[in-house]
Amino acid sequence: MFDEFPKYRAEILPSRYWDALNRKNLQQLVDSGYENFKRTLARNYFTWIVNPLNKQIRFLMREAGVWQSIRIFFAALVSPRHDLLKRKHTIFYNMLTNLLWSYVEKNDSEGHLNQLHEPLEGNPLKVMRNGKLISQDLANSLIEYKAILHPDLDRRQVRTILELGPGYGRTAHVFLTLQPGCRYILVDIPPALYVAQRYLTSIFPARKTFGFRPFEKFADVQEEYEAADILFLTPNQLELLPEKCVDLFVNISSLHEMRIDQIRYYFNEIERLTRGYFYFKQWKETTVPFENETIREADYPVRQNWRLIYRQQCAVQHKFFEALYAL
Repeated sequence: MFDEFPKYRAEILPSRYWDALNRKNLQQLVDSGYENFKRTLARNYFTWIVNPLNKQIRFLMREAGVWQSIRIFFAALVSPRHDLLKRKHTIFYNMLTNLLWSYVEKNDSEGHLNQLHEPLEGNPLKVMRNGKLISQDLANSLIEYKAILHPDLDRRQVRTILELGPGYGRTAHVFLTLQPGCRYILVDIPPALYVAQRYLTSIFPARKTFGFRPFEKFADVQEEYEAADILFLTPNQLELLPEKCVDLFVNISSLHEMRIDQIRYYFNEIERLTRGYFYFKQWKETTVPFENETIREADYPVRQNWRLIYRQQCAVQHKFFEALYAL
């Protein structure tokens, strides 16, 4: 996978922030192994360890109510320390995870949680609720799943999903479980793509997989590619895919970690590849570390011909916005 980097355009090469984060991720894999990735590099994606004064916590406590919040707080205080986490971080993680799970349970009118469980692959932090292993990643992915499959989106038209920057595949896991007829394309840089490929092929062993491999022309891999259910690509390979081959293009919390020239490049690919819908969820404003470049909500180069379905503040992470477009 790393051998593909010389083929990347300048716009696709990781930002300096991701260069630094990649070094950290690789070192964590070396030190603790793939077997513990949910306790190490997964925390560099969308796992939150925040103190009780954080806005996420305050919002979720209001949603849970006083007595439920008190029970969750004291349960977190007496919980055993997680390996590879400090004591206070164990308390913060457990508190937020249980509050978030309460919020998802409260809003799970379709009963999706009955179909989902946190896979043991990757040694997740052990937080139990009613005898079931739970996680922030599973809860946040279900929130995103419901936001993406909005009532104004025609689910019958969503067969092929492409996610740019999927991390280890937390959102892919939820879609492949709840929408078993879908195909899911994961596009990322290593080591994230390596972890995602190993993870998803382990938990979905019966699904046909197009594992990462270098190729120069789409025709060289077309037959195997079109027969696969789960596919793994590096970003430079997006250009090799045929036009309008994706029903739903997804990006969650990674475009805001890129320079504006990189964002423009990917929006061009979104326009070229997508025949259905585009969903993205990003910080409202962020300054990309090491790049000295600030990305704001209004900076994303949305095309005039894209029809806005909704654009709103995220329900739990209030510093994020999310938007869904029909292309």
